[in-house]
Amino acid sequence: MRRSLVLRTNPTVRQTQAILVQLDRTLRERGAMTDRAPAGELIFRMPPPWKLARVGWLALITRGTATLSAWGGGPWRVSYRLYFGALQGLSGLITLGMAVLGLGWPRLALLSAVLALWIIGYGSLHLLAAHHFRDLVSDVITGVTERRAAPRPEQEGAAATSQQPE
Repeated sequence: MRRSLVLRTNPTVRQTQAILVQLDRTLRERGAMTDRAPAGELIFRMPPPWKLARVGWLALITRGTATLSAWGGGPWRVSYRLYFGALQGLSGLITLGMAVLGLGWPRLALLSAVLALWIIGYGSLHLLAAHHFRDLVSDVITGVTERRAAPRPEQEGAAATSQQPE
């Protein structure tokens, strides 16, 4: 499922590039391998579990994509898609183990245990990792767009000296 984060203000051309470059840099700092598609899409793959840097909950994400666009003239947004292949595989293996170990269980109890695993285990971890990725993207957007909202210190000093009476 593609999710998006709407930008508060329309970015300049320089800011649109800076957002994707900064997101690329931030993901690389966390050990992800990144690539840019010809259409400007950022494609990333998180490191395997044995090579994990300190990525925290983002380690649950296997790979993803991110783009910056204004759909049909609407507001600018960062759209992203996250894939949780490793988490799905692990949940599937645990489900298989539960099915083998629970052959003698009542069917309703086994079904309830499997549903609890997927809802509580997979679902909550999926939402937690997606929330942390959304926060990461939001921090990058805020850092790029609001960095230019305040005038540079040397511009403030130049403006003050140009307004002094002679």
